Formats: sequence, C-alpha cells, structure tokens
Amino acid sequence: MKQWVILFLILFWLGWQLARPVDFIRADLGRHIKNGELILHGHWEVLYKNYYSYTNPEYPFINHHWLFGVFCFVLWHYLGFTGLSVVYLMIELGTFYLFFRCWQRYSSFLLAGAIALLSFPFLTFRSEVRPEGMSYLLGGIFWWLIDSYQQKRLKPNHLMVVLCVLQIIWVNTHVFFLMGPVITAFFWGQARISGEKEQSDYLLKLFFTLLGMCLINPSGINGFMEPFHVNTAYAYPVIEDQSVFHLLNVRPMQGRSLLLYFLAAVSVLNVGVIVLMKREGFRKYICVGFLILILSLMAMKASRMIALFGFLGLPLSIYVFSRWLDPLGIKLKKVIGIILLVVGVVVSMQVNFDWKRHPALGIIPASNEAAEFFKHEKIAGPIFNNYDVGGYLIFHLSPQHQLFVDDRVEAYPDAFFKRIYIPMQERDDIWQKLNQQYHFNVIFYSIDTTPWAFTFMKDRFVDPSWAVVYYSDKAIILLKRNELNEPIIKRDEIKVYLV
Repeated sequence: MKQWVILFLILFWLGWQLARPVDFIRADLGRHIKNGELILHGHWEVLYKNYYSYTNPEYPFINHHWLFGVFCFVLWHYLGFTGLSVVYLMIELGTFYLFFRCWQRYSSFLLAGAIALLSFPFLTFRSEVRPEGMSYLLGGIFWWLIDSYQQKRLKPNHLMVVLCVLQIIWVNTHVFFLMGPVITAFFWGQARISGEKEQSDYLLKLFFTLLGMCLINPSGINGFMEPFHVNTAYAYPVIEDQSVFHLLNVRPMQGRSLLLYFLAAVSVLNVGVIVLMKREGFRKYICVGFLILILSLMAMKASRMIALFGFLGLPLSIYVFSRWLDPLGIKLKKVIGIILLVVGVVVSMQVNFDWKRHPALGIIPASNEAAEFFKHEKIAGPIFNNYDVGGYLIFHLSPQHQLFVDDRVEAYPDAFFKRIYIPMQERDDIWQKLNQQYHFNVIFYSIDTTPWAFTFMKDRFVDPSWAVVYYSDKAIILLKRNELNEPIIKRDEIKVYLV
C-alpha cells in the first residue's frame, strides 16, 4: 500500500476520534467567543480585569488568550458552531500532519506511523475547541521550521522573520507561548553538542529575540510572566490541573485506562533514554533526555499537559527508538515496525475510545435550551451560579447580566473560593447571610458533581423560598418566590423529589 494511502487512513481515523461535539454548558468556548465579540467592539476591559463578575469586578486579570477569542468569534459569527468545529478539527489534523512529517525525518515512515497511532489516546484527550490547540499548531510549525533550517532547507533571515511574527501571535493566543523559545533552546542545545557553531550561535540569537517578542502583548512584562503564575496553588480544584496520580485515585476503573497507558509510555520513554545514554554517552542525548523528562513531569503534574506530551514527547520517542534500532538489520527493523504498527492500531481502538460514540461536530444538541428559557422569560438578576456554567452564561447573558463566579479560577482571589463560594454551598447559615447581602433572584446551575454543590442543591430543593422552574440533564434554574417571579413560577414550577 502506498504511503499516502496509509497516511490518509491514519488522518481519517484521527479525525473520526477528534470529531466530538462541545459540551457547551460546561466548556470555556462561550467565554472565548464573547471575549472576541467585546474586543472587536472596543470593550478593552476584558483584557485586564474581571469584566464578567459583580463580586470581584476590579480584580486584575491577564487575558492571555484574547486573540483566540477574536478567532473564535469571527468563525462562529460567519460559520456557526459547526463551522468553528470544522476549522478547529482541520487545525488539529494539520498539527498532527506537521509533527508526523517531523517524526518521519527522524526514522522511517513505518515507525512514524506506528508511533502516530500509539499517540492517539493522548492527542484525543482534550479535543474540544480550546486555545491550547493553537499552541500545538504553533509548536509544530516552530519544530518544522527550525528543523528545516538545520537541514539547510530554510534561510536564517526567513526563519527569524516568520518565527517572530508567529511568536507575537502565540503570546496573545495561549499561555503555552514559552514553548516557542523552549523549542528553539532545544535545537540550540543539539547544535552546540554536535559542534555546529554557526547554527548554535544563530539559534541562541533567535532564542533571545523570541523572548523579546513575548513582551508584545497588552500586559507587557506581566503578560510575559503569566506562565510562571498561572495554575499555581489555586484555591479551587480544577480537574485538568490535577495530577495523574490524583485522578487515578478518584476516577472509576473504566476511566483510568488512559492514565495508566500514559504512565506506561512515560516509563518506557524515559528508561529508553537512560539506556541510550549508557550505551552511547550522556552528552549526546542530554537535550533530548531533559526535554522528555520535563514533558513527562509536566503531564504527570497537570493532566491538561497530556496532549502536549503526545505532540512533543512522541516525536522525541521516535528519535530515541530509531537510535535503538540502528544496529539491527533492515529486515528485523521492518518486522519490529510492523509489530509496533499493529500494536498502535489496537491501542488507538481501545484506549480513550468509545465505539458507541459516533463522530459529531458543533455543540451537544439542546445545549442552549436553558439559556433560551432564561432569556425568553426575561428573568432578572442577580444570578447565583456555579463555577462550571460560567462560560455558558457569559456567552448568552453578558454584558446585560454579570455573574457571581465564572470558569476562570485565576480571575478571583483565593479567599473568594475558600471563604465564600465553597462555604456558602456547604453551610446554610453562610448562604442565608450572603443571600441577604446580594439579594439573589435566580440560581442557575449546570449539573455539578462537587460535594458542596450536591449539598447546596439538596438544601435548595427543600427550601420554601425557592422554586425550580427549569430542570434537565444539563442545567437547573431556580427562582426566588417573590412578586416579580410569581407568574413564571405559577406556570413553570417543577416539583423535585429527593430519593
């Protein structure tokens, strides 16, 4: 079978797995689209403060992904949710293709195809429309272009100009923007170890130039420093920022296969580097080993990094294992490649893959029904909402309504979560006190599995001051029993019975 046919089948199989509708009620996508809309209409406040909140409206916030919001709004405005999903899917497949070609440069097409299939569970781990997808694409472009320069396929001046422009885009698109200088530093280290003085000197110059480009963002030096502050010691537990070992303890057995597979891949890859270092010398593989170790530790510490490990760690694994196979004969290499290809097919069909799920794009059907009910009934605020539904409500209700909280933990002080948001759901006396302070008129919750949310909703269902007027498997809306809400409650009240 010709190589282009195999590659097409691999891309088709990956696209099939990546084609998942967005869980819009719990996703960040709505907030990104609204960010883009407001920025294009001159509402610059979203760049530097907590624009969407009435509890902490002046709390400083660095919007490091604002350009992604503009990108999402423009696509959504002209193409709708389905068109936005199609474009994002093409970006993901294009990113994979770039890395695949990089992998192929380090080995054979057969081995590259096998490793590609083995990486599928990682690449499909977070497939919803997210700004990190742009980081993976830009990381692939950086890797491809610098590698092309080292192979004398690209002129130095062209590389400098293109990467500087891309770095400016990156620093305003996603917090992973330091990947650009890091990738450059990796190639610089490789060139220095290989004795390529001209290349190493140029790449060092490029590294510092790219760091300078990172300052070109609305927050300047504070925006540049954001990766060193974000996701550190948050007061509210965000699932994608939890460690792999924590998730292994809390997830049911059927949801642990990906995490166990990830730990196995990390172990094999790092042991492979150590064995290679012992065989051929520490110095030769120090840069590869260091980058693999950093990627492994990052992904173990925060599960959101697993896809990054898939895109960057797997190319390095090809580099490592192709060196392992060098002493073997051509026939034996081919046999091993075929075996790995078969294993890759099995892994791609079993780990993090559900045969019952059919590919789909856009958002989950009926996602907007709860918000449409809210707007149709012209329900008034103030709104008390849970964390997960924040992006959804921002999309539908901002700027007409502000929220109690939204899905940006870094946009609120730690004390807000520790002393207000979580305790008010756990203890009725704290809830009543804050209810008197803010005069909540509506409670709008997505289905929330946190223990404090369960306690809170159980108490509200039996609270005579509140009435459930909307209930689905995605969201719940309760209204305060008062004269303003009486017509809606009389017509739409739903009796909820606790079992």
